[in-house]
Amino acid sequence: MRFGYYETFALELAVDLVNTRSEPSGEDGLTGAGELAGFLAGRGDLTSLAGNPAMPADVDLDAVTAMYREALSRWTPTDADARAVQDLRAELRTVFETAADDASGVVATLNEQLRVHRALPRISDQHGPPHLHFEAAEDGPVHWLAVTALMGLVLFICDGNARRLGICASASCRRAFIDRSKNGSKSYCSDTCSHRESVAAYRLRRSGSTR
Repeated sequence: MRFGYYETFALELAVDLVNTRSEPSGEDGLTGAGELAGFLAGRGDLTSLAGNPAMPADVDLDAVTAMYREALSRWTPTDADARAVQDLRAELRTVFETAADDASGVVATLNEQLRVHRALPRISDQHGPPHLHFEAAEDGPVHWLAVTALMGLVLFICDGNARRLGICASASCRRAFIDRSKNGSKSYCSDTCSHRESVAAYRLRRSGSTR
């Protein structure tokens, strides 16, 4: 089955969506219609997926990008849409926070969100051989964004990767991330956070020994 779109673009979309809100500061990048429109527009070029081993070679990424941009031109996000996406974002953050330790709870959360946002299998042949999609651009930006992000997480978890979803251990960051390391043991979203916390711990040890 061809799920490269969900294993690449959709999965990163879920991460980006969760990270539109900073947990340490409370700063929110999706407080209204304009910000939601900007978030969607900023993810409109799928040609960057060319060469990704998860993406089937016969997928016409130029056609996918054109379809997405055409949908963007028709969508007019509202403040109500932004609030709906904020609600979705909170549910997705829970998935990242608990996936490693509460498999049943995460399954229940994802199943409920799939129901709420009307994920429905459908056949598409618009950018390659017939394949499955679960979202429809004509159902509007909230449906499209929700189901795309949800399916990225659903397929990732069903492939046995729940423990690779996490929240950065740095108290000053707390961003969602996907652990793509070989042994799946990352605690921080980036080398920057890991280094900063290592330096802070070292300085704390030094100050303690000095005292």
